[in-house]
Amino acid sequence: MLRRDASRSAPTATAFTTASVSLVAVCAAAGVPAPLYVVYQQAHGVSTVALTGAFAIYILPLLAALLCCGSLSDHLGRRRVGVPALLVGAVACLVLATVDSAAPLIAGRAAQGLSVGLALSALGAFVVDLAPASRPGLAGAVTSGAPPGGIAIGALASGAAVQLAPERAPVVSFVVTAALLTVAAAAVALLPETTAPRRGALRSLRPVVRVPPTARAVFPAVCLLVAATYVLGGFTQALAPSLAVTVLGRDDLFSGALAVAVYHLAGPVAGLAASRLGVRRTLAGGAAGLVVGVAGFVAGIVVEGFAVYLAAAVVAGAGFGAAFAGAMRVLLDRSPAGAHAGTLAAVYLFCYLAAAVASLLAGAAVEVWGLAPVAAVLCGLVIVMVAAGATGSLRRMRAAPVPAADTSTGARQE
Repeated sequence: MLRRDASRSAPTATAFTTASVSLVAVCAAAGVPAPLYVVYQQAHGVSTVALTGAFAIYILPLLAALLCCGSLSDHLGRRRVGVPALLVGAVACLVLATVDSAAPLIAGRAAQGLSVGLALSALGAFVVDLAPASRPGLAGAVTSGAPPGGIAIGALASGAAVQLAPERAPVVSFVVTAALLTVAAAAVALLPETTAPRRGALRSLRPVVRVPPTARAVFPAVCLLVAATYVLGGFTQALAPSLAVTVLGRDDLFSGALAVAVYHLAGPVAGLAASRLGVRRTLAGGAAGLVVGVAGFVAGIVVEGFAVYLAAAVVAGAGFGAAFAGAMRVLLDRSPAGAHAGTLAAVYLFCYLAAAVASLLAGAAVEVWGLAPVAAVLCGLVIVMVAAGATGSLRRMRAAPVPAADTSTGARQE
């Protein structure tokens, strides 16, 4: 049962907004480094191997945090995990502001991974707990849209900084981001707690992915759909900038950032817009948009047209946002209130693993077959995953409806 801390008070709308913005801020901080890698290579001679290692070291603590600490806020409370997550992110940014070699880059990215991993479960669950009852789909839209939306915002901001002041961009970008995360931590510390502390915090650190029994029937199919969206997200982050330059005819650095950001920004916008629709319509409509958009990616690659690619990114991003928001609603509607953090951790763990493996395999394949063919094949794989995941999810939803005890959430299944 949810519990409001009597010693602290905040309007529900304000509390929900604060938790949501804080979650987006953590994810935005993780997107800031991407446009700066070129600066690190040119100014400090950081090798490509080190940049790849920085990506890998970011993923590892993120996954470890999700696996081991995904349910920690269910035991300690949302604030006691969410505030440290934000502060660790601020420290990570200060470390990254000092990058002059590979070591601080890898250390800062490792700390960012830990920060994001803790925040996705703790602050994500905070968002779910504080969501207004009149908007049952809003929490799913925020938790699904925060990672891609935040990454896009962070990448665009630092990309613009690089264009305007390339020499000062790294320091300024990270110092400003650290300050924002510190302010967010102070704001979250003042929010009303929604979970009563309970025993078992140490036991919850065991690396066990917890999916509530009421959600297990739909979990495999839903996660296949979710994995497809993250594989596509990994594709856009890893290959879209290179595609823009080598295949789509662009020669400026900002076009690559734009190709990444359009997809990731369209997602949360569509997710929020779809929050008023029924779960089935949201999920099915999002899956259809994904298929059309990904097919457009292939068309853009074939005709070597940047405008075609950007238009497809808008459609695919909108499909991603709606499909992921619908998928999250399917799982959260079937998860008890006290198990939200564990459910979110399981979903994000599955997503990031799928994206990391697909990106690594695609990167290796590019060296053998070239960028355009590998991108087209990866897009085809995403289409198959989306179709199978959406079809399976809709079938399992009929076989495993929302438990009667959870109908108070107001979820609509039409």
